[in-house]
Amino acid sequence: MERTRMQIITLAALSLALAAALAACGGGAPKDGTVPDAGTSVPADTTGTQPGVSSPVADATTPAASAESGAQPAESTAPGVSSPTAPEAAAPTPAAPVASAEAAAAARRQIGEITMVEGKVTVHRAGGYPGPADIGDTIMAYDVLVTGPDGRAEVDLGSGTAGGAIVKLTKNTAFYFDTSALDDGSRRTVLQLLTGALAIKVDKLAGGSFSLAADTTVLGVRGTTFIVDTIPDGSILVTTTEGSVEVTDDSGGKETSSMGNAVILPVDGSIATVGVPADASTFRKKWTEDAFAAFAAKALFYTSNYVAALEAERSAFDAAVMRLSSQEATFRTWRQARADGTVPRFTEYTEEKKAVAAVLFDCLKGLFTMERAFFRLQELKAYHDAGTGVGKLKDGRSSAEYFKAFDTATADLAGNLAYVREALGLFAWVSAGSPLGSFFGAKAGSLGTGSLFLGEEDW
Repeated sequence: MERTRMQIITLAALSLALAAALAACGGGAPKDGTVPDAGTSVPADTTGTQPGVSSPVADATTPAASAESGAQPAESTAPGVSSPTAPEAAAPTPAAPVASAEAAAAARRQIGEITMVEGKVTVHRAGGYPGPADIGDTIMAYDVLVTGPDGRAEVDLGSGTAGGAIVKLTKNTAFYFDTSALDDGSRRTVLQLLTGALAIKVDKLAGGSFSLAADTTVLGVRGTTFIVDTIPDGSILVTTTEGSVEVTDDSGGKETSSMGNAVILPVDGSIATVGVPADASTFRKKWTEDAFAAFAAKALFYTSNYVAALEAERSAFDAAVMRLSSQEATFRTWRQARADGTVPRFTEYTEEKKAVAAVLFDCLKGLFTMERAFFRLQELKAYHDAGTGVGKLKDGRSSAEYFKAFDTATADLAGNLAYVREALGLFAWVSAGSPLGSFFGAKAGSLGTGSLFLGEEDW
């Protein structure tokens, strides 16, 4: 509840910031339980099927973008919302193309590429329901990559550049990212861990930055190799093998994880630093087993809370996405321009940006609450299928009844979440270099917590 109150206050301040930005720029508002190659274990083994959103289309295709262009597909629509009726967007002023094939290839590497896949790995992206991921696929900012109970994956986020990273996903993990190049060639990167565990190696930051948000925690990375484990109740463990990671909880408490010291944030306790023995793998395995056992005893309680959060915001969020879809003509123009490699100018699309910003902000308010609840319920469905958290929810429904209908009931929601994330990405691209573009771009990196970039410095 405290977190909800904080988000409401934050969003109120965000509204004021949006008004200021508009005035300033003239624009709109747990198979083997190991992290791949990490040498350490993750949550205790479970069985069952990784939940996924059923596709209503029999011939659904891989949502990954072309490895040649590194861009989002030019055609994309919002699942579950009506076709836009807004007039076609005005043709943009011609913009400069990407200078060379070498520059385009470099841009792809800086965005993200899947370099390893095992088992079931899917991508959530606007324009289609979750589809399979494969080695060589380009992962764009705000795409959610999800691994199944037998799944593992590795993503290259511009490794070799300051602030670039290699990200390894274990099973039952969901994450997405945002990254942007800075003037000195370094990168500013944010990861949003929604479920599961990640092992991350970050290149030396130089002038860049690298942050990760998970539940109510924010990690500030100093150029390091570290692992983040989460439990569905929100408990978090951060272990580090090189460098250091500053961990901040939602009340402002801070601790640092470094080699030999881990940071623990239990769901029912305070953030703390604990010593890690030489056998860090055994330490992590014991922590995750104990934390998962504590969660399992209260799994129905957490499931009920996530269900309530999802259903309380669903109608308002869907209505906001419907309004956003009225801007689809503008989005089509922006998608095509980006796919063509054009570079937008500050003075372009002024009226379109005003119209999009007004409705995009309303979508963000629902996304803060719903995104983590949705992906946590996907994770909880897998555990439920394996026998954890079976019984009656707070509202009297049986958990079996709820999860039996979950995939069908949330199919449109999965598409709408992806549509809003894509809209954020397009808006940040078309507003590059403007106050409003930076404003919205900074918000997108922590939708699951609603706090990572919502500090006072933003207004």
